[in-house]
Amino acid sequence: MRTQERSDRFSRFNENLSIWFERVAVVAVLGMIAVTMIDVVGAKLFHWPLPVGTEAIYLLQVVAMAGALAVSKIDGRHVRIEMIDKLPQPALGIVHASVALVSLALFVALSWTGINYALTLNVNNEITTTSKIVLYPFAVWLALCCIPVVLVLLHDLIISVMEMVRR
Repeated sequence: MRTQERSDRFSRFNENLSIWFERVAVVAVLGMIAVTMIDVVGAKLFHWPLPVGTEAIYLLQVVAMAGALAVSKIDGRHVRIEMIDKLPQPALGIVHASVALVSLALFVALSWTGINYALTLNVNNEITTTSKIVLYPFAVWLALCCIPVVLVLLHDLIISVMEMVRR
């Protein structure tokens, strides 16, 4: 199998995995809209706001933001410094590879730390104050959402190194 074909397969796998996480994030955003609507209607019409509304919004935000991480990286909706793109090719390749390597290390550490944090939350039986929702699944979700980002960054690192070697 050619290198380009492997790269394309890996990219498609990354994209499909990232899209799955993004779909869960979209459901969480819809959940935030529903909770907000129920809270406002309950408070204004029935003088009874949703008691768990704020906590539900906080937790759904974690699900939504973490789930969209990899797709935002794939689509290029992340923070980027345009000035660096004007560097000549050898320097540009080194900068891109360095950024991919540092980002990869960061997201591997974030995923690892997220799993450790989830285990700590589980052992301590941490729950939310009002609604008594168990917190560790949200830390697990955050750690799992880092995996597609790691794969995307690994692909970016490999592509950057291959471009530097070709030149």
